[in-house]
Amino acid sequence: MRRCLTHALVAVAMTAPMSAFAQEDSNCPPGAWFCEEVEPPRDPVAEPPPAAPAEAAPDEAPPPPPPARGAARRAPPVVVYETSPSGPPPQVIVVAPGAAPPPRVIVRRVAPPAPPPPVKRRWRRHWGINLRMEGVMLGREHGGAEDAGMGGVGISLRYRPVPAFAIDAGADFLAGTDYNGDQRTEVPLSLSGMLFVNPRSRTQFYFMGGLNIAHAEVDRSSSEVAAGGAEFAPDTEYDYFGAHGGIGLEFRLSPRIALNVDALGFVRSRTDGGLVPEFTDPDTGRTTNTSGGGLFRGGLSIYW
Repeated sequence: MRRCLTHALVAVAMTAPMSAFAQEDSNCPPGAWFCEEVEPPRDPVAEPPPAAPAEAAPDEAPPPPPPARGAARRAPPVVVYETSPSGPPPQVIVVAPGAAPPPRVIVRRVAPPAPPPPVKRRWRRHWGINLRMEGVMLGREHGGAEDAGMGGVGISLRYRPVPAFAIDAGADFLAGTDYNGDQRTEVPLSLSGMLFVNPRSRTQFYFMGGLNIAHAEVDRSSSEVAAGGAEFAPDTEYDYFGAHGGIGLEFRLSPRIALNVDALGFVRSRTDGGLVPEFTDPDTGRTTNTSGGGLFRGGLSIYW
């Protein structure tokens, strides 16, 4: 029995210091060097272990983003899918990016520049000189000369303020035989207007018309002097006033040079007031101081 009491006292002695230490440990001041924090042990039966976070299934993993254009290629990432402890072992999947697409070559065909629009040249006023040769066909009255006609040369100063219109001031020198069979020289002066139908074309058609005055000197034949008596003088002068009109063509060889042909008809009357008529019909005795004819001209025009 003594032996049993001894064992009981030893047990009490051993138990008392442990409880004191436990109490002292629970009252240990914070930060003491002789205190040690001890995490109370978990009871596996009372508190189950925390569940691991659920991982996404392999087939639901989002694809890796494509590499940026022009960026350096990186090593393929390694993705490890861990299953639950009771499931199959972890799967290691290496995600390799697809092959880089070939560079896209964009060919841009640059269209040739459009030709500039045609430059519309602004019309400017033209001055010009027309040099010409011409022939005159005189009207044959009853009993007139068979070879009546004259020829000569002429010159004109031409002013063209707009494309469709020009003013022509000219002088001509003509010589030949008139319808009385007398030798005649004549100097007509004319002022004409020219209306161009197609002024932008190389070949231009025009109408021409205007007024004219003329001075003529006639050498009367000796037979007329003898037949007429003393009132007829061997040399006679006539002055005329009349009008003319016709059509023509101008062929532009260049912007500065052109050729022209035209045909004009004219009619005129004497203005000198002479007492001797210009023409007398020997059969009827009729007299007239009015005459007419046709004028055919061809020449060269120089513009500036």
